[in-house]
Amino acid sequence: MVSGQTEVTQCIPELIFWHIPSKAYKKVAPRLWITRPCVGSINKERVAAQEAENGMMRVLEKRSSVKAVFVGHNHGLDWCCPYKDKLWLCFARHTGYGGYGNWPRGSRILEITEVPFRIKSWIRMEDGTVHSEVNLTCDD
Repeated sequence: MVSGQTEVTQCIPELIFWHIPSKAYKKVAPRLWITRPCVGSINKERVAAQEAENGMMRVLEKRSSVKAVFVGHNHGLDWCCPYKDKLWLCFARHTGYGGYGNWPRGSRILEITEVPFRIKSWIRMEDGTVHSEVNLTCDD
């Protein structure tokens, strides 16, 4: 560093994507109906979590830059729930024409705004309708 300059540290927010949910999803899963602080529209099956996550959630919990974790795997779930008051755990829902289940198809959409930093997510259904909007940055 050159004399007279101040060092600026910048935290770059992180979003994590993987297929099979961790056991943490079972901890935050809505029991029957999706109610606040969770947001979503479909809760039609139990979380089928991976058994061997090898401490990955502990690593993510310690990283203040991680804002949300997104998974698929369970086609009958599309909720987002806060985990340990610092990051969100979200399901995508039944998106494609393969796999199991006959739930209406839709996709989880993410909108990331740089200044001010914000992550919003919602579900857009195959017919174009939109629901379950949630602010995943929780800063306003």
